[in-house]
Amino acid sequence: MSKTVLIVGAGPGGLATGMRLAAQGYRVEVFEAEERVGGRMRGFELGSYGFDTGPTILQVPHVYEQLFAECGLQLDEYVNLRQLRPNTRLRFWDHSQLELTSDLEAFKTQLASMRPDLPAAFERWYAEHIRKNVVGYAPYLGTPVRPILGYLNPREIAAALPFRPWESLYDHYWRFFRDERLVYGLSYPSKYLGMHPTACSSIFSLVSWLEFAYGIWHPEGGFRALAQALGRALIDLGGHIHLNCPVRQVWVQQGHACGLELVNGERLAADAVIINADFGHALRTLVPPAARGRYDEARLGRMQFSCSTFMLYLGVEKRWDHLPHHNLYLSAHIRRKERPFVDDSALDEQDPSFYVCNATPIDPANAPAGHSTLFVLVPIPNTSHGVNWAEKREPYRRLVLDRLHLLGFDDVERHIREEACYTAETWRDDFRVHLGAVFNLGHNWKQLGPLRPPIRSDVAQGLYWIGGAVHPGSGLLTILEAARSAAHFIGQDLPLVQAQAASLA
Repeated sequence: MSKTVLIVGAGPGGLATGMRLAAQGYRVEVFEAEERVGGRMRGFELGSYGFDTGPTILQVPHVYEQLFAECGLQLDEYVNLRQLRPNTRLRFWDHSQLELTSDLEAFKTQLASMRPDLPAAFERWYAEHIRKNVVGYAPYLGTPVRPILGYLNPREIAAALPFRPWESLYDHYWRFFRDERLVYGLSYPSKYLGMHPTACSSIFSLVSWLEFAYGIWHPEGGFRALAQALGRALIDLGGHIHLNCPVRQVWVQQGHACGLELVNGERLAADAVIINADFGHALRTLVPPAARGRYDEARLGRMQFSCSTFMLYLGVEKRWDHLPHHNLYLSAHIRRKERPFVDDSALDEQDPSFYVCNATPIDPANAPAGHSTLFVLVPIPNTSHGVNWAEKREPYRRLVLDRLHLLGFDDVERHIREEACYTAETWRDDFRVHLGAVFNLGHNWKQLGPLRPPIRSDVAQGLYWIGGAVHPGSGLLTILEAARSAAHFIGQDLPLVQAQAASLA
């Protein structure tokens, strides 16, 4: 008889873990409170415009191909991925511009126009990261987390030391390039780790290298189409997804996760439970206090959570086909190294950095002919910092709209036909994200690797976590790697009988 795994939440981590387990022969059921799969990646429609709501950057496509292949499926039968060129266009505080691209020769040509020695510096940096990827990706990002003592392997430590992991991301890039535009342009992913480059470890320079090496991609139909693809694949593998079916609490008895109690009062038994809800929210609302272990209210209050985001989703009767998919303005304030600029503890109402996703040129089905969807993101404080959004929302909307021309999006407001606006409170209340911290736990040294909350609960047997809070961290790529680890741990703890596993091979 198969073993039953119940999953709370149909975000990408829960769906990917469910796919792997269903392919191995487990009975998998997913319970999702919303009407569609995807979690904060589920997207939405406004009139005839379609919007993504979570990630817009897809890195390292072979991780997605491997997920489907290891489940006996083909990714391109569920969703098509298209490479973006360039990866991202950056515009700096001094109005200069740089396009990050996996066309390395074109990138070096841009660098030469900035300073003659920069192409050679980039070649040295790139060569170092080929080695850094070998040393860092598989042992740390692509394998299940180990106990702290498991990382004290002399051979691994010796291999990592030449890459100076104790450096900050800022110091790392400054050592190579001595140009703050490159320093902040290449380290911008640190914001999505909940960190400022001066406080973020240089180990995360590997993120930029992965984008240079493998490019940035976009799923046709948007990331909401990718979420639907993961859901269909899980169903094709024999899993079940229950939509509009919120969970009241994880059922824990005598230190063991026995199943779920639904909001309608029904109790469902299971051999294992996976929580794919937001970590902070789920701890406080879905997990009985006795099963929280060391993550009580006091500990949760001491943990460092990321910033939130102010979002404008705009359906616009205008096209910007000459502008790329990903556009990022880095203001002079990103160079400030004091609070609140270093920790997003106050709202920048003067010169915030911001991002615009111009999806329609590569994905025209998301808008009527001649129209566009624009996804505008501004990092803002999470709800722990007390911004009064009832008062600030409209002035901040005005500020952001007035600055879109900095990235080449001129005359936007006059052509807006549909609009939605999210603040930190939207993420907290509508998406059930603790503090509205959309990038989850920060990645400081106290919250890295084995110091992040564990995938396998160390309090309740049979309880597992998947998402941006656990190892290896936040971001869609890392969450898919976590799904591999979660399936590995469940396979260890709840092995299927040999005859059954062989019959399913």
